[in-house]
Amino acid sequence: MGALLLGLAAVCLRPGTAGAVFEEPLKNSCITCHRDLKIERLSRPVALWASSVHAEVGNTCDGCHGGDPNDPTEKSMSDGKQFYLGPKEEEITGFCGKCHQELSEYFKQSVHWATGTQNCIQCHGTHTIQRISLEIINPEKCSSCHEYESADKLRTVLLGLHDRFGGSKEKIKNIKGLPTQPLENELDKVWSQLRQVRMVSHTFDMTRIKKKAEEVQALMTTMETEIARLEGIEKERKFLGWGLIALFAALSIATFVYNRAEKKTESL
Repeated sequence: MGALLLGLAAVCLRPGTAGAVFEEPLKNSCITCHRDLKIERLSRPVALWASSVHAEVGNTCDGCHGGDPNDPTEKSMSDGKQFYLGPKEEEITGFCGKCHQELSEYFKQSVHWATGTQNCIQCHGTHTIQRISLEIINPEKCSSCHEYESADKLRTVLLGLHDRFGGSKEKIKNIKGLPTQPLENELDKVWSQLRQVRMVSHTFDMTRIKKKAEEVQALMTTMETEIARLEGIEKERKFLGWGLIALFAALSIATFVYNRAEKKTESL
């Protein structure tokens, strides 16, 4: 039982690239015990978990398995401590849905769910689970079950939205000397809607996904119009500023030349 305590510690939290390693001092007995065990099948889950999104957000073994992480004895895995070894294959999506209810419901509307063989871990993994990211949609993973063409269409839609969002975010960041808070607020709204597209993408229903994507694109168009307006004002200010500098420089030169001419005249 102890060997499997970490068995599904990362089945159900938010998807995407987690890169961060959980570096805070750990008092969790599950981790402190298993990470130093010489038997790889017992220690490896901790190493995998350490680079997962679960570790990044501070969700440890007991977040999925229950038990008592403050008890260093085997009693930490007892029924009295509400220890849970892990869900059966057909229970995994519902298990993840305890934390990710909306994602779970969308996934249950998908063709993947309809196969009766697919669940969250096929794409997101278990102990090494990562955040939602476009890297999850790739030929190697998707083509193991079907042609990549349909998955590539989904990736293209999501990539287009993310690229456009990222471009707008960078432009707002580069606007100086003008009030950009309203735009940043609008950017937050767009991001919230973009996350909804990512949620809906778990249905793998391209009609629904494209419809939601069009709503986000409309918001982006409005935002981009305002960005362009502020960029135009910024350029006008810069042009005016350089014009004033040039005028000042010309006046300075003219004054210098005039003063020299006056001095020559006086010396004569």
